[in-house]
Amino acid sequence: MIEESDFYFLSRPRRFDKSLLISTLKELFERIEPLFRGLDIHPHWDWSVKYPVIRLSFGGDVDTP
Repeated sequence: MIEESDFYFLSRPRRFDKSLLISTLKELFERIEPLFRGLDIHPHWDWSVKYPVIRLSFGGDVDTP
């Protein structure tokens, strides 16, 4: 996904938890490797590279870590 294109549009069915999708991608790009052990992505991901993650929220509530 990273090496194939510059931009992606991630769609999801209505009322499908988009926050879960974004949180999962965030954990993957921040290389939280133990969360992905046993999953299909684990052997295909380069766990030595950590990518910067910027998360913007346009909602009314401020999400603090």
